[in-house]
Amino acid sequence: MTILHVTDCHLTEYDEREPEEIRDTARTRAEAFKSQLAGEGTALENFRRLIERASEQGEGERAGKIDFTVFTGDIIDFPSQANLETLRDAFSRLPSPYLYTLGNHDWNFGAACTDEDRQAAYPMFREWSSAVPGCEVRELDGVKLIAIDNGNYQVTQEQFDAVSEAASSGLPYLLFMHIPLYVQGLVKDVVKKWGAPIMMGAAGWDPDVREAWQVRHQDDSTGAFCRWLGSPDSGDIRGIFCGHVHLDHIDAFREGRYQYVTAPGYTNHSRLIRLIPE
Repeated sequence: MTILHVTDCHLTEYDEREPEEIRDTARTRAEAFKSQLAGEGTALENFRRLIERASEQGEGERAGKIDFTVFTGDIIDFPSQANLETLRDAFSRLPSPYLYTLGNHDWNFGAACTDEDRQAAYPMFREWSSAVPGCEVRELDGVKLIAIDNGNYQVTQEQFDAVSEAASSGLPYLLFMHIPLYVQGLVKDVVKKWGAPIMMGAAGWDPDVREAWQVRHQDDSTGAFCRWLGSPDSGDIRGIFCGHVHLDHIDAFREGRYQYVTAPGYTNHSRLIRLIPE
């Protein structure tokens, strides 16, 4: 089986339906990504290429076939009506199943938001989300696919309970989330690029930098979840797949188990995950 992992497409589509203040914010964000791409297509064009890749069906013995696609947040840079319509159209054209979970950008226009604001935003994404806000679970031919929204660097107790229940089935599973789990081997590259350890469960935050990034100290449930992932108690986890830091990186989070950070979709990057029967 083949799974396509897509993250951080940062679509910046907007139109006159949005208030002027939001259009100004959207225009600034769109120009920022346009300057980074410098002739390598737009974020929208690269997103459409990734959707085309996810739609490939192949010939013969499943050649080129994508069996499942997982989108791990910041697919849209803000929830404008045009961005949401772009998502809806793209997802409707996928011939195979998919999962979509939020990042730190999908659900707001860049303002600092409380947990209450975040919960209030979930109805905008209800057609793609389950009864547990920020936790999606699917089974694909004997493998569990679990996606959680940790876009505020936190995991709620409700999310933790849902993940641990899914993991308790005894089936192998893959965990997908937006923000990477803190692992020592990732720190240097992340801090070099962003000037801050923007990972879930990260140690070593400078207090002023933490405040500037608006990342609060981890909740008890988040700390417990991070420790659980690093222990045998987390069951038959076969890998963690994430984005957020706009890097391509692979590193162990416990012995024999690896975290795969995928480069951003707005630069036309994705990751193919091949599952081979044991």
